Amino acid sequence: MTRDDQLKLCRICNNKKFDPEQGIICVLTGTIADFEISCDSYIENEELKSVNELKLKEIEILKKTASQGIRFVNFFLDLIFLLIFSYIFGFILGIVIAIVSPETLSLFEEDNKLINYLLGFISGMIYYSTFEIFTGRTLAKYITKTKVIDDKGEKPGFDTIIIRSLCRFIPFDSFSFLGSDNSGWHDKLSKTRVIKI
Repeated sequence: MTRDDQLKLCRICNNKKFDPEQGIICVLTGTIADFEISCDSYIENEELKSVNELKLKEIEILKKTASQGIRFVNFFLDLIFLLIFSYIFGFILGIVIAIVSPETLSLFEEDNKLINYLLGFISGMIYYSTFEIFTGRTLAKYITKTKVIDDKGEKPGFDTIIIRSLCRFIPFDSFSFLGSDNSGWHDKLSKTRVIKI
């Protein structure tokens, strides 16, 4: 058994302590682990075990985190798909309004920035939320083979995706993922990550 294999057990044992010169040692023997198959003094600490498992999961997630280049491609492709979706959404909405309340169509004839922003917001929320709630992936993420996960490595819940989608409308959010950890504000605020699959 290698030292790394021994340390996997020692890190979560009640009988361990840290020595500055030797590293993790056994409290009972005062030496580093020397067992081959199992340790007779091993007493598992459930709290240490769960903390250690969380750290290992975080490291695994960080290794799989999508690069800045992939995040940029996702942003660019999703922008194209969102524009197409917005056009179709606006067309269908126009037909429905023309049937239900034709006099309301006059609101859309003027260049009203508030209505334009509101329609953009609604179509963006529908596009991102629908795809990510049901599949964890937008159309761009299918192309780049990436997906959204929460901070535990699981599929994010409804509330998390809604927060993530809302945060996309923070000014300059699209540039925020260019930081050192490849996470944007919409990732950090919703406690999500985009990983390679």
